[in-house]
Amino acid sequence: VQRAPNVQVYSRHPAENGKPNFLNCYVSGFHPPQIDIELLKNGVKIENVEQSDLSFNKDWSFYLLVHTEFTPNNKNEYSCRVKHVTLKEPMTVKWDRDY
Repeated sequence: VQRAPNVQVYSRHPAENGKPNFLNCYVSGFHPPQIDIELLKNGVKIENVEQSDLSFNKDWSFYLLVHTEFTPNNKNEYSCRVKHVTLKEPMTVKWDRDY
């Protein structure tokens, strides 16, 4: 059974311009476990992000957390791009600072 991922993008702390923070992309509910998750800054992949170990829920769907340090401001746009067998094309979810 294949399941499409749910994607949530949020900062660890309330966003303040110029104040260091962590950008999180939490991807859950997907199956099979092969998945590609990228954090983007202005559409460009951010290198050296951290990724949690692949974990699964009781229903055997999987979840992962990808995160990186970042300093929010009004100039840059951040997002998370996910590629999975259930998606015809990559899913990109923008970070909303008010989320």
